[in-house]
Amino acid sequence: MKKVVIAGGTGFIGSYIARRFKDSGYEVLIVSRSPGHVSWEPMVLEEAVNNSELVINLTGKSVNCKHTEENKKELIDSRIEPTIWIGNAIQTCEYPPKLWINASGSGIYKPSTTHAAIEEDNKSGTDFLSDLVELWEKTFFGFNLRMTRQVALRTSVVLGKNGGALKPLVTLSKLGLGGKQASGKQIVSWIHIEDYFRILIFLLENDSISGIVNCTSPQPVENKVFQEKLRAALKVPFGIPAPRFAIQMGASFINTEASLLLNSSYVIPKRLNDSKFKFSFPEISAAFKDLLD
Repeated sequence: MKKVVIAGGTGFIGSYIARRFKDSGYEVLIVSRSPGHVSWEPMVLEEAVNNSELVINLTGKSVNCKHTEENKKELIDSRIEPTIWIGNAIQTCEYPPKLWINASGSGIYKPSTTHAAIEEDNKSGTDFLSDLVELWEKTFFGFNLRMTRQVALRTSVVLGKNGGALKPLVTLSKLGLGGKQASGKQIVSWIHIEDYFRILIFLLENDSISGIVNCTSPQPVENKVFQEKLRAALKVPFGIPAPRFAIQMGASFINTEASLLLNSSYVIPKRLNDSKFKFSFPEISAAFKDLLD
């Protein structure tokens, strides 16, 4: 049985792809501090990744928090340290994995409503999130692994049934608060969680692909369109808009960053498109229909 190792596999994305890999006939090992999983102890981790088809690293504190100096340190450490541990384990195992996919973020790109960011873009943002992703990828690609192909998956908002960004948005929409946020012109790049899994399989099967890959739907939409389509899927006739000042006040109240909603994320999966990957849910209405049915 082919083996897949998922670091940080107990969260929203990790638990979904673990189940899908098991359904597809893979042996799945979860690396986590939680009891009953593979520990981060070096020899145990080395044994886990040895002779595996794929190692996926999803570890990292959620960016959905106030970016205080304390949280910034935790956001950095929770990404950099596990990446180093996995890289060291791969370097020392007898039969290295064929592919190592490290989570990354579309937040590295400069926010724009007019320029669609692609993998070849060097136009990084200037905020903390951009610096965080840049440092994470530098650590990841700092490992010179002759036998293991490496892919950094720059992922946007992942939409799924049992968590992530969609759950609170559904709640707000049902309360009549699902209108546009601020101007509504900021772009939302997103990906259906099943397409996320299918991209992992696609990368595993296509050994010509390495380096940076944007993991987003080919059809990003404006925030106001995103909210309209969500309300339509929920059969909610109206949604009260949230002005910029209200978002800033609300973000401060719940200890998160308003920029997570206000910044535009216009990202296109050029390398997947060029490689003829077929999205099951390229369009937002179909994604919502599947997830909210």
